[in-house]
Amino acid sequence: MVERFESLEPLLRVYEGCARTYLGEIEDTNLVKLHRVSGKVAYLSYPDFETDPHPALLRSVKLNWRTRELDCWDYLSSDNPPILHRKETFLPAEHPLREKFARLTRREEQHGLLEETATIGTRNGWNARLAACGFQLRGHRLVRRSTKT
Repeated sequence: MVERFESLEPLLRVYEGCARTYLGEIEDTNLVKLHRVSGKVAYLSYPDFETDPHPALLRSVKLNWRTRELDCWDYLSSDNPPILHRKETFLPAEHPLREKFARLTRREEQHGLLEETATIGTRNGWNARLAACGFQLRGHRLVRRSTKT
């Protein structure tokens, strides 16, 4: 995982490295959120990050450096897990899939699908939003739903 942080500024690399040393390696982590103001580091697992246009969160481990409080969430058996939007924002500019993900985000923005952030953060909320607006996803492509019954 260390090579993923080479592009970070040195202070953030140290911050994440301290958290990893304190916690140990968190299995299947593919996203790390560094909260400068709150003093938290979150290790997130999205197993289908590259293949699912809006992957579901499987696991989250969050360390609060100020209190040493550890919060862990597991969504393995959840029928309605949190999902991820705007995946390209988590990738470096040179990542080969970044433009593919950005294209989907632009299409979703053009159709107003990402505006209701309070309701689209879970799998069920997102699917309901897509259906209400007459869309569906085919891979990383947004398409109009067929009106055939």
